[in-house]
Amino acid sequence: LLPWQKIPHYLVFHFFAGQHLLDLQDDLDTLYGEGKFQNAGVGHGGGNQVSSVIRQNEMHWIDRESPTLAQGHLWLELDLLKQAFNRTLFLGLNDFEGQYTSYPDGGHYGRHLDSFKASPSRVVSIVLYLNSQWQEGDGGELRIFEGQTQMHQDINPIGGTLICFMSRESEHEVLITHRERRSFTGWFKQNAPRV
Repeated sequence: LLPWQKIPHYLVFHFFAGQHLLDLQDDLDTLYGEGKFQNAGVGHGGGNQVSSVIRQNEMHWIDRESPTLAQGHLWLELDLLKQAFNRTLFLGLNDFEGQYTSYPDGGHYGRHLDSFKASPSRVVSIVLYLNSQWQEGDGGELRIFEGQTQMHQDINPIGGTLICFMSRESEHEVLITHRERRSFTGWFKQNAPRV
């Protein structure tokens, strides 16, 4: 893991590689082909609504209770990552929710935080990219901002790369894609916000 920088995040290259990465890509492809994805919305609970002006992508929540083989391996790695965060950063993480996401050509997601004011249980956001042969010019970079400023860092969505950042603090956006962009996105959570 790279240390927290001025724009705080962890970036792990090749977090998934080889057959494990191919298995997750196939798993996403299968679910997408079966029509399991839906248009992603913005907001929380009853205030959730689809707005292609702010966000244009599709998603499918992953159920830990009935994982595929590929998902089972992913859950094991996420449990190890949660333990590492709790041991080194003392975050008290005790839950996780995750989804496959797919951005079409022209997809995007405007600047936002992942934590909801009414339910601030999300603590650490993660994105694991599942793209093959991503090239410069394909777009879809994750842009992470430094606080409320316009200073930022862009991260290319290269397959197997994992990015982690603080859900309540790190504003970010997905820049316009120029080809389909796929990932696994999730949030390590606490039962109640820390005071």
